[in-house]
Parts: sequence; structure tokens; C-alpha cells
Amino acid sequence: MYFASQELVPPATLDPSGVWVFNWVIPIVGSIFIVLAVVDVARTRRFTWGFLFLFNSIAVYWMETVGDWGQQLFYSPAFAQHHLLEWLPLKTPNDPLFMPFAYAVYWGVHALLVLWLSQWVSSKFGWSMLRSMLVLAIPVNYVWDFAVEGTATAMGWWTYDPGIGPVLEWGNGGRITLLWTIGIMCTWPNLIAYWAGKPPIRGLNHLERFCGLDRFTRPKSAPGTSAAAAGPAPQGGVAVMEAPVLLTKQQEFDSFLNYEVTIARWRFELMRLGAWFIGFQASFFVFLVLPLIIMRLATGSDSPYIP
Repeated sequence: MYFASQELVPPATLDPSGVWVFNWVIPIVGSIFIVLAVVDVARTRRFTWGFLFLFNSIAVYWMETVGDWGQQLFYSPAFAQHHLLEWLPLKTPNDPLFMPFAYAVYWGVHALLVLWLSQWVSSKFGWSMLRSMLVLAIPVNYVWDFAVEGTATAMGWWTYDPGIGPVLEWGNGGRITLLWTIGIMCTWPNLIAYWAGKPPIRGLNHLERFCGLDRFTRPKSAPGTSAAAAGPAPQGGVAVMEAPVLLTKQQEFDSFLNYEVTIARWRFELMRLGAWFIGFQASFFVFLVLPLIIMRLATGSDSPYIP
């Protein structure tokens, strides 16, 4: 029997290597991304795609530990931990401090990757973006998740013990599930990326339209144009080149959009934030967390490490 902090611990997670990367590098890098996103919002006075994806990725983190209980995922106690989620009735024993910072970057990077690949497939085969994402969902996400989870379990950073369904066990005793839960990772990450849309965004995305934000907009008469881009103007029969007008970051942001806002802009931006928040929270719970809980309860599967 292996004990750490009075808890039963899977042997594979007792002495992982590279702990300093998680305890120091990931929080630092995540903090840099957070600061850059906030600065970008301050400069444009608009909620940018990057900020919205980053903020809402962090905002769903609190459900991670509940899902980990459902999938019997145990993090190494060697990681620095936080205790902000002890109030949850179902949770995995350890909550690593690096995870919120990892969430800030991980899901956004994944979304950009699948959106870029889907756009490339769409342009090559003439498919719609939705069809491309559906075709790529299983192979891309399975390879992505197996690479990430496989490395983590082989290194002892975390493990699925005993794990539900077929599992692969490494030499150190670390386990990775091969169908469940790696299979459901082919749904939500692609769905939320599709709903958010590929930046830069000219119009309202699926999340914003679903929440009815189009009621507070109207189409621009000439999308993407401005007086600054009009070029030389004839005056008295002589073409005079006007000095280029330098736009502020806010004006640049607005000039790229294909719509105008008909209500106070600060209200509209808060509504955009709310639409993304609702979409992320509801979809993350329905497509990831709830199936994990139901499967563990339905199968009666138990873990000595995650009671």
C-alpha cells in the first residue's frame, strides 16, 4: 500500500518527472496569455475572440474535477495543489494548481488547430466547415488526446485507475483509457470551436446568434470599408491624395465587423460575454461532465483511489 498525505495513491503517480514544468512554467505561461488577452481588451475596448475563449475556458475549469471523479482520473500528489473546490460533493482527490492556467491556453490552441485544419479541408474538397469538422473530429481528436494523455500517464503525471472500458497500461503502472473517456473528447472540443468560429470574426458567431444578439445589430451598408480607405479624392479636377487616417484599435476592430450595434456598446459586449459563458458552461457539462458521471454510476465501477 502506498500512502501520501494519508491518502491511497496509485504507485505510478508517486514520483513523476518534470514536475517543475507544471508547478512553474505552465502557470507563468498561462499568466502571460491572460495578461495579453486583458491588455488586448483594454486597447480595443471590445471583448476579442482570444479573450472570450480564454476567459470561458478558465470558467469551465471548476467542472474538471467532477468529470475526473467520473472517469477515475487521479493526479499525482507531487504537483502543487489548490483547495478551492473542496465544496464539491464529487471530485478527484487532488486539484493541481497548474490546471486553471493550462485551461487558459489548452482549449484555445486546440480550437485554432481544428479550425485551421477544417478550413484547409474545406478549401481543398469544397466542403462546408461543419462537414470538415465532423470528418476530422474522431481522427484528429483521438490522436491529439492519445498523445497528451498517453504522455501524461506514461510519465506518471496522472493515471486512470482502474479506468472504465479498455485501458492501456504502461510499464510504470500508469493507465490510459482507449475508448472511454478518450472517445467523448471527440465531441465538445470540436463543437465549441465550431460555435465560436475561426478568428478573425466579422459577424456574430453561433453562440451569440443562439442567444439572440442579432436583435441588437443591423448590417453595415458597406462592410469593411471606411473613409480612410477611400483613396484619392478629386478636388477641382485635380486628384489629391489624402493623408491616411490612423485608426484606433477600437476603430480597427469595429471597421472589420459586418454589423453595427443598435444599443449601448458596453451592454452589447456584456451580452456577448454572457452568451459565450452560457454556451461554454452548458455544453461542457452536457457533453463532457454529465456522461462521465452517468457512466460511472451506471456501471457501478469503483476506484480505491477516487471513492
